[in-house]
This record gives sequence, structure tokens and C-alpha cells, in this order.
Amino acid sequence: MVIAIEMDELKDEVKQIKNDHPGLKDDTAFVFWFLLENLVESNDEAEKALGGESGDKGIDAIYIDHSNKVAYLIQGKFRQSAAEQNEKRNDIFDLADKALIVWAEDSEQRKFYSKLAPRSRRLFQELVRYVRSGYALRLYYVTTGRCSSLIRDEAVQRAGRIQHDVELTVYDWPDVCRMFNDYLEGVAPAIPSLSLRIASNGRVRSEGSIYRFDPQTNTESWVFSMPAKDAGDMFTKAGPRLFARNIRGYLGDTQINKAIAETLVNEPHNFWYYNNGITIVCDSAKQEKQRGQDVLRVERPQVINGQQTVRTLNQTQTQMESASVLVKVIRVAREGRSEDNYDDLVKRIVRATNWQNSIKASDLVSNDRVQVFLEREFRKAEYLYIRKRQTKQEARAGYNGSAWAIISKDELAQAVAACNFDPAIVREGKEGLFEDNYYRSIFTVRDISSYLAPYWLMRRVQRVAKGKPDWAYAKWLVLHFAWKRLYKYIGTRGQQQKFRQACEQEDDIVLKSLDKALDGIFRAVHSFYRLERGTGEQARDPSTFFQLYRLNTKFSKFWNTESNRQREKVEEHIEKFYLALTHAK
Repeated sequence: MVIAIEMDELKDEVKQIKNDHPGLKDDTAFVFWFLLENLVESNDEAEKALGGESGDKGIDAIYIDHSNKVAYLIQGKFRQSAAEQNEKRNDIFDLADKALIVWAEDSEQRKFYSKLAPRSRRLFQELVRYVRSGYALRLYYVTTGRCSSLIRDEAVQRAGRIQHDVELTVYDWPDVCRMFNDYLEGVAPAIPSLSLRIASNGRVRSEGSIYRFDPQTNTESWVFSMPAKDAGDMFTKAGPRLFARNIRGYLGDTQINKAIAETLVNEPHNFWYYNNGITIVCDSAKQEKQRGQDVLRVERPQVINGQQTVRTLNQTQTQMESASVLVKVIRVAREGRSEDNYDDLVKRIVRATNWQNSIKASDLVSNDRVQVFLEREFRKAEYLYIRKRQTKQEARAGYNGSAWAIISKDELAQAVAACNFDPAIVREGKEGLFEDNYYRSIFTVRDISSYLAPYWLMRRVQRVAKGKPDWAYAKWLVLHFAWKRLYKYIGTRGQQQKFRQACEQEDDIVLKSLDKALDGIFRAVHSFYRLERGTGEQARDPSTFFQLYRLNTKFSKFWNTESNRQREKVEEHIEKFYLALTHAK
């Protein structure tokens, strides 16, 4: 594999985790990240799973997945020199041998617990309880160092000799690179594996799967029919993270989704013919027998086309027995190619296969690393950031707790663009803001306060304009002018935070003067419009006038003329706003 991820990038992530969770050691912070990438969906779940204390005997984390009845024991090594450090056989074998403790005699377990740190002991006892009751045991050794294939194979065999459902997996530097790349792309937590049943019976006979191998790209593909109920159950098992690489979220009751449901109810036997099917990409796949049934076991799967189908199948259980769906699984080889090359290929497959619902410019950047980063950072600040086109109900379902605001990337783009570009650009439509010539300028910084200041100012402008239709046409010009005028008060780093807090808490003392200033700017813009709109048949209505370019420059000149009767009042209100903001707690 050609490694694109630098060690410094991972170090920065570990450092950020340590800043957010003081007291964590490097190895423990690394395991914290691994949990978020592979197993858990929240910081709280990751914290509860952590060991990593003095005397933990290599028990860095234990996570119990009750929905799938799997217990995970994780040991992590954050080697600063990455590929230069080779893992020792005894360290990995020690992890494999911990599986023996689970089924050991009480006396041997007591000996193991005798010098084990309290938190790690509690976590391990919980693991023992669930594994003995029938849960599978998965042992993960995760390192930024290197592990030879010989040691890896020996450790896997050592764990495999235990007469129970135990598997050991070693993830070394190349594996961690792939995971970190997926994490930056928003594929987190990843789905370890799914078993896809290949339809082979029922009224319609199926002859298994069609297999294709491309030696030039080392890409494998399988095409087969899958019971519709099984396809819907994928969402039950994996949840929304099954669609992390998809450029859209669930679109709800669209005409296409209604048609899918109607076919399932009225013509389930014809569903295979009417539906375009499901496309899945994965890291590896293997066809095997499970309980006498042909299945394709896929590792780290992602549904990149067919999300609407899977979600509708999950919701529609009527007459499912006779329905099946076409499935195409593509193993895109990551070995021997850069991660950028891998990402580009997957994105092209996504774009080529998602054509039933129109693809917009904003959809194509929904998995951009900047968007994934903003979603995570906004979540930390208790904001729900929606980077994919989906229903708000769907977005809320994936967010635990209350949020100061629900912000879509469209709204954020409009706010930042209106403050910094000609307002006419925003009036032309939000999709244009996601073209390359604007997108990279709008989403350029990594500090969310720099986005929240324009966003909250936009919210205040919209609030003042509410109920006045003619003012709505002028809102982007008003926002642009207000931002330029107020930047020294709310655009600098320290003041951004104060302004944000005032808006979050609806601080009337601060915001009352701001709203009065914005009201005055709207009135000045209205006077400017009457002066510049033209006369007679040449007069422009507000909807047309505020689409003109360079109005921001003309209005700035108008602001300082005698024709503007709002200037003194507005300046007075701005001064009061600044004083209130300065003294706000």
C-alpha cells in the first residue's frame, strides 16, 4: 500500500483527544481514537470502555456490543516512530493468552485479578460474564508500529486454538493508515463485517453469485440476488453508518421511495425487476458457507448506492418473503495504491451509480474532509451540523442530546459567502457556492468560531427581516454591510466567542441594540433601493434589484451621504451593542 497519511496527522488527532480529555496517556488516547473509528458512536461510550491506568496489564479498553453480542478486548501501542518500531512476539501473544483467563478456574482468575487495577478489573469481569453467557470474543492489537506476517499468523493461530468463538486481529501501521483515512472521510465508526445471504431458493431459482476479477486494478466484484428482508436487516444491524460514504442521507417520503414501498406491498415478486439494486464497496470479501447457506462475508462494508432502497426495505415488512433485490459488491483494493487514489475511485463509483435522485454540487462535497471535521467540531460545541442532504428527523436521530442550533452546510455557506463575497453571488443560489471557485474560499479555516460569528449574525438579520417580505430580498446585502461594519467587534477571536455565547443564551441586553442597528441598516437599504431602482418602466422590483452585482460597493458610498438618515442612529446602537458585549459575562 502507498501510504498517504503522515504520522504527524495522527499525532495531532491524539493530541486533540488528550486536550479534550485531560489525564489520558498517549497509548490510551490512541485507543480512544480507535474506539471512535471502529466500535462506538460517542465520546461517552469511548470513555466508559477505556482502561489504560497504571497496573492494567495491557487492558487498554473493553467494549461490550450488546446488539451483536460481541465483547472486544483492545490493546494499543502508539509508537512515535511508527514504521520503524517492530512489535514483539510476547506482547501480542500476551493478548491472545488473556482469552484463556476468561475460561480459567476461579483460582487462576483470582491470581490474575490480584494486582489488576480496579477499573480494568471491573471491565474484565464484565467481559468474562458476557463471554461465558454466549458472547463472541474479539481481541484487537492495534499499533502504529509494524508486525511481521509470521508473528501475526502465529498469534491468530494461538487464539484460534481456544475452543470458543474467539478471534484475534492485529492492526499495524498500514492498517491504521487506512482507518485514519476513513476516519477523515467520515467513515466512523466503521462496520467490522456483515454476512450477506445469497438467495438460492424460493419460487424463483438463483444460481448463486457471478464473480469478476480485474487483474489490472486488483478489484474483485460479486453480483447476486439477496432476500429483500435481509437487505433491510442490514440497516437494523449497522445503522446509518452503513451509508457513511454515500453522498446523501435518507431523503424520506420522496416519490421514488413511495414507489419502492408500493412495489413491495403490491408486487413483491416483481421487485427484483423494477429496482436498480444495491452497490456495496468493501475492504475484503469472501464467499463461504454459514449453517449450510451461501453467504458473502464482507469486511468494512459501505452501501454507496441503494440507501433509499435499504431504508425503505427496513421500514416495509409486508409480503417480503417473495421479494429479492440485486446486489453488487465491489472490493476495491487498497494495497498498492494511494489513499487519495482509492478515495477518488470510490467517489467516481458513487457518482456513477447514484443517478435516480439528482446529484447536486453540495452533495458531491458532503464527504469532504473539511465537512467531516466541521461536523465533529460542531458536535463538540453542542451544535448539530448537517453536511448531507437528508430529512431533519434523520439528522436529529443521529444526534444525542440538545443542540444550540441545527446548521446545514448550505446555511453556513450562505452566511460566510454573504459576509465575504458580493451578496449577489448568494442571491444566485446556494448550489453555486459549492463549486470549486467558491467552495475552497468559504470552507477554508478550521476554527468553528470563525463560522459561527457570520452564522449568528445571519440569524439576527433574518429575525429582524421576519414578516417584511421586501426586506427579505435585501437580507444578504444587509448581512454583508453589517459584517464589514461589525467585524472589529465580533470578527476577532476573543469577541467571536462572546458574540456566540450572547446569541446562544439570547442575551437581550447585548442583542437588543444589535437588532436595532440591523433594523436601521434595513431602512437605509430600503432608501438606497428607492433611490437606485430607476423610474417608470425601467424601475426594478426588489427581487430583481437585489440580484445586481456591486450593490455592496454602491451602498457603502450611499451610507456616508446626506440621503442616509439612519447612519447616526445605527452608529449609536452599534456603540451600545459593543459596550454591552464587552461587559457581558
